[in-house]
Amino acid sequence: MKAYKHLVKYALENNCVVSVWDGEEWQLSKASTYKSIIDAIESVEQAELKIYSKFDTRGEGYKGWALVSAFGLEDDETVMDNTVTEFMNNWEETYNQIA
Repeated sequence: MKAYKHLVKYALENNCVVSVWDGEEWQLSKASTYKSIIDAIESVEQAELKIYSKFDTRGEGYKGWALVSAFGLEDDETVMDNTVTEFMNNWEETYNQIA
């Protein structure tokens, strides 16, 4: 499975929402549907994702950031860069178990 798709599934399964920056604008802001997030990512060569807790009420729900590309990379390289946070570290451990 491509890493960026796994990251989106992991985020949604862990009660998070995802914002997608396409290089010019936020195509999605705190989206919670897998298809819309994947469609936004796949509409550009590279996208930036910001992941937040779905239950954020005080602005403290930031979980992490990732730079992703759907095209021209090995599956495990489609998440090209990311922040080092507990959430992202847990995702990476989970992904490495299946990759």
